[in-house]
This record gives sequence, C-alpha cells and structure tokens, in this order.
Amino acid sequence: MTNSAAINLESLNVDELRAITETAQQLIHQKQHQSLFEAYIQFEQIAKESNSTIEEILKAGESLEKKRSIKYRNTANSDETWTGRGRKPTWLVEALAAGSKLEDFAI
Repeated sequence: MTNSAAINLESLNVDELRAITETAQQLIHQKQHQSLFEAYIQFEQIAKESNSTIEEILKAGESLEKKRSIKYRNTANSDETWTGRGRKPTWLVEALAAGSKLEDFAI
C-alpha cells in the first residue's frame, strides 16, 4: 500500500468522512467477493484435477473434520467415541467407574 493518495482525514467534515467510510465498505465487500470467487475457481480446478465434484470434496472434508475431533475411543467398541466435550458418554462413565483411566481411551 502506498501513501501517494493519502487523505488528511482531520480536514474533512462529518459528511465527507461518512462518504469515505461508505465507499471503503463497498470496496471491502467487492474485494472480499472477488477473493471468494477466485478461491471458488481454484476449488473447481482442484475438483476437476482429482476427478471429483466440489460436493464430494466437501463431504470428505466434513468426514475428516469429525474424525479429527475425536479424542477418545471405546476400546471394547471402536464405533463409540467422544470428543472430550460435553457430557461423557455412558460407556466412558461406566469404564471410569470400573477403575479405568481416561488416558486408557485416548486416541
């Protein structure tokens, strides 16, 4: 960013400052939209190169994100997991009451 178009904001009145603010907000919105559009084009290209659709990639990402959030797994039933947030699941409460340690289930 260059300072060649610097504006002395102190010399402007309230209406002029509001006009600058509105113009700046519009420009920010346009640039954000353009950036998202460019990212989408790149995303389409990645999907094409991997013989996938954007929807397939998003679905795979959701599945991966769920797997990443899992912190604990029931050693007796690998389908039962817990993220470590919220109430402990029954299988974990029972195992802890029976003497197991939380670390025993850490992934």
